[in-house]
Amino acid sequence: MPVMHSLPPVHRPLEDALALGPALLARARTAEAAPWLAASLVEGPAVVLGAAQRAARVVDLSACAARGAKVLRRATTGTAAFLGGRGVVWTLALPHAASLAPDATARTLLNRNVRGFLKGFSRAGAPAHYFGREWISLQHRPAALLGLDATPDGALLIEVFAGLDAPPAIPPELAAPDERVIDRWLGKAPAALSDVLPARLSLEALARAVVEGVALRAALPLIDGGEAPELAAERFQPVTAPDDPVPPGASAAALARVPIGWIEAAALANVPHVPLVSPARAWLGGDVLTARWLLDALGRGDAPARGEDVDASPLEGATLADLRALARRALALGRAPGG
Repeated sequence: MPVMHSLPPVHRPLEDALALGPALLARARTAEAAPWLAASLVEGPAVVLGAAQRAARVVDLSACAARGAKVLRRATTGTAAFLGGRGVVWTLALPHAASLAPDATARTLLNRNVRGFLKGFSRAGAPAHYFGREWISLQHRPAALLGLDATPDGALLIEVFAGLDAPPAIPPELAAPDERVIDRWLGKAPAALSDVLPARLSLEALARAVVEGVALRAALPLIDGGEAPELAAERFQPVTAPDDPVPPGASAAALARVPIGWIEAAALANVPHVPLVSPARAWLGGDVLTARWLLDALGRGDAPARGEDVDASPLEGATLADLRALARRALALGRAPGG
């Protein structure tokens, strides 16, 4: 009988909460092939960058340091989340896109798989809606931010970030200029959980209600997952380099506007330590919700590797054509004199 494994809501350092994503995804891909769900109670202040966002394009690292706000990077792609104080990170790992919703496909998987979160938030006292892309609305205000990753064989990782004391939007004084020009919230004022939930509801109770809502929506028994997995939290230490995660030696980043915000690319040298004359590939990143392997594959510009189905990969906020065009532009700029 299919089941959903869960880890009970507990307080975790934010770095450990982020490390849960890869750990639970590995568990979901075992022979048992069952969904895993965890809730982590965390504390900021911190900015949690999407896996493919170049740090200096999103935040002012000096301003973050002055405020005492860590800048961390998660395993899932998408836009940055701000945690101004207490908050929750929900981590959902699925063996395949249709694990919880049989009609889910690569192109509809977020729409189908956030429905359990909507049920959980609503059960906790905050009517929830999802209108597409990267955030969930509570009481008609953006209040929870989504992250996404997938493996070439179709396993899926979804993370949901929400703050009790502060909205998920990066404060303007911490944001980089390119981030401040984006209206990420469609003219709505983002909300902290304390703005939209019943006053007496504890963060622990909310975290548990959402976990239960996901299981109820999928009609799966919720099974205690036992001991938490061993975590590689060293991967999730604070980001300090402005160009992180662009590989060293890349050309200057090329930017393009897309519906979700920005995508960016940079030409990479063909051979390490050789001057950039004829780049063979590009680094691709930005705000899109997609699989990290897809960005790598498009940057290579060659035929997909074994098991990589580009057309079946999740992609929200831009198109394959957008990403390919920017990769070509970055390569052209890298070949130009002084590129």
